[in-house]
Amino acid sequence: MYGDSKAAIESPISRHRPQQPPTTRASPRIRHLRPPPLCVSAPIRDPPNESPEPPMLPFLAALTVATQLVATLPEPPALRAGAAAELRRDSLMTVLKQGGYTILLRHARTDRSFKEEIAYVPADRSAQRNLTDDGVKDARLMGVVLRKYGIPIGEIVSSPMFRTRETAEYAAGKPTTITMALRTFPTTDETARVVTAPPKPGTNRLLVTHHFVIEQLVPGIRPGDVEESEAAVVRPTGDGKVELVGRITRGDWVELAGDAPVAEETNPAPAAVQPTGGAAQLARSYISAFNSGDPARMRAFIESSLVADPHRPVDERVKRYAQMFEDFGTLTVDTSVEESPAEVTMGVRSKRGSIRVIVTMSKEEARRIESVKFAVTEGGHS
Repeated sequence: MYGDSKAAIESPISRHRPQQPPTTRASPRIRHLRPPPLCVSAPIRDPPNESPEPPMLPFLAALTVATQLVATLPEPPALRAGAAAELRRDSLMTVLKQGGYTILLRHARTDRSFKEEIAYVPADRSAQRNLTDDGVKDARLMGVVLRKYGIPIGEIVSSPMFRTRETAEYAAGKPTTITMALRTFPTTDETARVVTAPPKPGTNRLLVTHHFVIEQLVPGIRPGDVEESEAAVVRPTGDGKVELVGRITRGDWVELAGDAPVAEETNPAPAAVQPTGGAAQLARSYISAFNSGDPARMRAFIESSLVADPHRPVDERVKRYAQMFEDFGTLTVDTSVEESPAEVTMGVRSKRGSIRVIVTMSKEEARRIESVKFAVTEGGHS
């Protein structure tokens, strides 16, 4: 083929060249050995003054590194699952007013410098991390918001810690249920049942708990998303799970409260001085029994640690205790303690404000309390 002059003329390249006069070939043998130069394919090379294209392998490597760098950047909150659908502030209050939701509230602010064991619930308040004055203000502000917007709260469930129970009382009232399920770490199936239970028609449930319960059981909530005094609002999905509806931050509580008055704000109090003597130990035991909210526990304390009074049967004392717990809620010792071998006076904080509790020891019966008095008009239940 290469020796066919007709084929050479008709090729796409050769047909644009001017026709050359025929020449006499020296030998037929040469015609078969050397094809026309313009009909031979040759690789196209870059012109000497132009840069070649970048090699593909280094480019792909650079692209891979860039992709990895982007993947390690923190995900913006707006891109998180469900974030776009979250309701906030007035919009969230509007749906809460209709009922059907569960408010998972992390207890109000505490003294984070205090270290406590997470595996159990200390009976003594001094062994727990308790609300600070700012925490009490936060919890009262929550109550202002819930009342201002007419949010119907049916069931109030709390962990047994003092800080959760007091947050509930300042914000909405005495817990209807106190359960260790909201304190257990890691969370259990029982915790999940408490969180996913549906509210009664036309009401919302308020669960006052700890960060790990919210982080482990609410889809879309990550560690650190819900701080102290903040909440996640969820809706039961009916399949044993919940979906995130919205969140309430500390700033949201302030914004929602607006100019509404906050009941009896407290000034920062000096650090509590814990009583140490024999009378003081009984006084602490009394406060612990009182804060339990459990008439059976108070009955046991009365029978074991108070002097019997024939004019005031135990049943009457227990009944009086139940009424006082309803009135005052849990008690927090927050001022210096006046102590003597026969009497201990404690400044305490209650949901009705600051009061003084006076515990007087019996002179006749060792290790028994003669009377307990609250320094308010309602009196005590000595």
